[in-house]
Amino acid sequence: MNNDLAEETISRIEQALEEEQSTAINEIVQIIQELAAKAFSISVSELSQLIGRDPTITEKVISASNTLGFNPSGMPITTITEAIHTVGFEKIRNLAISILLVENAGHRLNSYEHREMAAISVCSGLMAQNLIQKLPNKIDPELAFVCASLRNYGKLLMTTFLIEQYRDAKSLAMRIGDEKEAFYQIFGLTPLELGQRLLQSTSLPKAIMTSLKPVPKDLMAREAERPEEQILIVSELSMQLCERSFDESVEPDHFNDAIREVLRKFSQSISIELETVNQALVEIDMDLQIFNRAVGMSDMSSPSSQKIRARVSGEHLPARPSDAQITKTPRAKTFAELSEEEREEHAEEQHEKAIRRISEMTSPGSVVDLNEVYAAIVQAIQIGLDLKSCMVFLQEDFDPSNYSARYGCGLLFNKIKNRPLISTKNKDVFSISIARKEDILIQDINAGKIKSVIPEWISIFSNTNSFIVLPVASGDEVFAIILGTLSTGKSISLSNRDLARLKQLRAHLSELKELIEEHTITVGQK
Repeated sequence: MNNDLAEETISRIEQALEEEQSTAINEIVQIIQELAAKAFSISVSELSQLIGRDPTITEKVISASNTLGFNPSGMPITTITEAIHTVGFEKIRNLAISILLVENAGHRLNSYEHREMAAISVCSGLMAQNLIQKLPNKIDPELAFVCASLRNYGKLLMTTFLIEQYRDAKSLAMRIGDEKEAFYQIFGLTPLELGQRLLQSTSLPKAIMTSLKPVPKDLMAREAERPEEQILIVSELSMQLCERSFDESVEPDHFNDAIREVLRKFSQSISIELETVNQALVEIDMDLQIFNRAVGMSDMSSPSSQKIRARVSGEHLPARPSDAQITKTPRAKTFAELSEEEREEHAEEQHEKAIRRISEMTSPGSVVDLNEVYAAIVQAIQIGLDLKSCMVFLQEDFDPSNYSARYGCGLLFNKIKNRPLISTKNKDVFSISIARKEDILIQDINAGKIKSVIPEWISIFSNTNSFIVLPVASGDEVFAIILGTLSTGKSISLSNRDLARLKQLRAHLSELKELIEEHTITVGQK
């Protein structure tokens, strides 16, 4: 695992979840989290309120509950509470998750990859629910559903919030033939690790958290005897079976061979026959029909139904849309791989873009959006120097001796945002920079006696090894401090052109400060 990159991925997704920055996610992630967090402790009343807070979901759950597949007695159900008492607590919980996943799988505003992940998730849950009943141990099939459907949680998040990076990872996996390594390179961690990290904060029951772990090699080489081992194996097996079922590259004539290949990998741990899987696909198709009716979707409009039915019928899968094709496209060069000339060209391009944006926003009489100005500055410096984090600390109005991180990007900024961590009263590298109005470049925070002037919060909140401090003054006063950092094992290096660009960007900030104080321009939001 690349810890720095992994933390950045987690931070970006947590921030996106908090801000709900997506039209594709709807309520699925939040609902799954809340249901899963209290999977075995939530009361009938709490579950009724949770599902009932969304009238459309309530209506769909009640509709599905009234079908013979869930309610063979035929007793009319009109409320979630009645559904829980008639159908069963766990079944209604899983029915709500299924309907949310099926709805997202068919929602055309979502990316193709997100729709596919939602479909695979619900089918994985249904597959595990079916397979677990064929084992000698009496394991709750509803528990197996939750465990298997949540195993794709990381991919659901990646395809919701980081879709371009997800496509890069899949393309890289095709090129190098190693999906795990591809996700490490792009995200710093695998989807399974991402899901596990984020679900830890929901206080999931131990039975579910155990099922979200990677399958140990030794378990694949022996029989899974304990219930928790069987649920883990069945969850991973179900996910792989459904992924193969949804794989357009597997021709109908070779589908059974592909399924046998998956079963063979797990054969020492768990014994499942091909016929059992094919029968499970038939039953999944029937369940999906119920879910489709509940959400008001035809089977022909449901990607999951179309693919499962094609497998059951031995037909070709619907073609993947052209804009969702995964190809072995050449990987773009990383910053480190650029030649000196390419790096300079790249940095200059970002700098010119920032200068143009700032100039356009700061003409006399204009209303300037400081968010846009500082975002342009931060982006130019972060990309131009290939920094891990870059941020701007601004002087506090109530106490000019303190500076708080107000604008920025990267893991460190996300952790210290709005905290007044820099002060002229401290005896550290920042107070020295402010007092002398001088730039300070630290290439190794552990070198010599340097560590004595490095504030603890830099190490506490990040793996920073090298950083640069850039004071921004207006007259005799330093009103802003720009901090750029690099992680362990790397050092910031500056060319003469880098120094010139940094000087010009700060000159624009100083001029902006003066224009605001002279009331030549006003601060506001556009």
